[in-house]
Amino acid sequence: MKSPFLIELKHLLKLASPLLAAQLLVTGTSAVDTLMAGRYHANDLAAVAIGSGIWLPMYLLISGLLIATTSMVARYHGAGDHTSIVSTVQQSIWLALATAVPCVFLLLHTETLLVWLAVDRSFASITEGYLTAVAFGLPGAAIYSSLRSFTEGMGRTKPFMLSSFVAFLVNIPLNYGLIYGRWGLPELGGAGCGVATAVSMWLQVGVMWWFTSRPECYEGIQLFQRWLRPDWLKIGQIARLGLPISIAVFAEVSIFSAIALLLAPLGALVVASHQIALSVSHLIFMFPLSLSQAITIRVGYFLGRNQQPLANFVVRTGVLASGLLALTTMTLILTFRHSIVSWYTTDIEVQAVAAGLFVWMAIYQFPDQIQIASNAALRAYQDTRIPLALILLSYWGVAIPLGITLARTEWLGPPMAAQGFWVALVVGLSLTAVLLGARLYRIARRPLD
Repeated sequence: MKSPFLIELKHLLKLASPLLAAQLLVTGTSAVDTLMAGRYHANDLAAVAIGSGIWLPMYLLISGLLIATTSMVARYHGAGDHTSIVSTVQQSIWLALATAVPCVFLLLHTETLLVWLAVDRSFASITEGYLTAVAFGLPGAAIYSSLRSFTEGMGRTKPFMLSSFVAFLVNIPLNYGLIYGRWGLPELGGAGCGVATAVSMWLQVGVMWWFTSRPECYEGIQLFQRWLRPDWLKIGQIARLGLPISIAVFAEVSIFSAIALLLAPLGALVVASHQIALSVSHLIFMFPLSLSQAITIRVGYFLGRNQQPLANFVVRTGVLASGLLALTTMTLILTFRHSIVSWYTTDIEVQAVAAGLFVWMAIYQFPDQIQIASNAALRAYQDTRIPLALILLSYWGVAIPLGITLARTEWLGPPMAAQGFWVALVVGLSLTAVLLGARLYRIARRPLD
């Protein structure tokens, strides 16, 4: 007879596996853009890199705002409240469009921003063309986030994987044709990446719309039988829950950008070593991220069914599974760090520094994956404001100041360069894990409203 832990772990992995595959496909699509633009011309690669640095934060803010839809739908699903599911998803789409419109306007008017960033004129126009194309796809990406939240909240994670797979397959030939001018398509260079990205965004909407329009797959829910007007109370509810999540996601992503900028004065060797460690860290992050999304879905479902003991059991299972995953990734990083670094560079000095950073990256796996799981469970409990404050305190109030002190000053000993920031990340993430864990323990013990 299987233990309850293994049974629940099986449920979590069944949800998490398609999410992981989808995340890897999204990463692969981005890699294709970089590879094809780089082979066309260095200026086009630079334009795509700068353009991505402008539109991706906007997309993260939008998608972070809409993540709240997942936990809301999961709760309504558990309660069997189909009417509220339809209302929540449709109002989420209205919110998606409302937030996408100003972002589209900004992407269509980036001339001043590019001048302020001192972007080289040799590829500034390519960047503008790339961002103009992406702007037309951003509303589609926003709508897709809402539809994806519906399917995930209903416990269906394969549509995200399949739509990402279709987009990945289409993006490759479309990129090639539009960048190089093949098969009768115009030769657009780096701007062609933007067009391919925009087309892929709307293609994903079409695929996901097809999935969500099949009521037999979603307990008879007819999501688009009757379109509802904007309900500002419901939109406000989603926004109040989602805005702290959006800011937290942005804070987590931006801290790594800030570290890269703060390391820039220390030279190419330090920056290159940091970038290698960061690249591997982002890839590993896909695993706990997928598991955490599964935790949100399962916990929200049982809370909707008013089965708090089962919800809390899912939390314990998810956190324990995250800890086991962290120990696994930690061991693999420490064992294969020299081999992994050698894949990225043949420079002996860079390899030596990067391998040293991998030790700290391995150490932070445990607190990082525990805090990711704890935060995911708190989202299911619809507790997002206090976690945001705790994350901002740990990252920007502790990790960044400590990193600057360790990396660039002699206040606590000889300057540690890049290692100083990775040590600070370990401290900041450990603090986050403790604070979010304590918050989760307190919230999980409260009786449901």
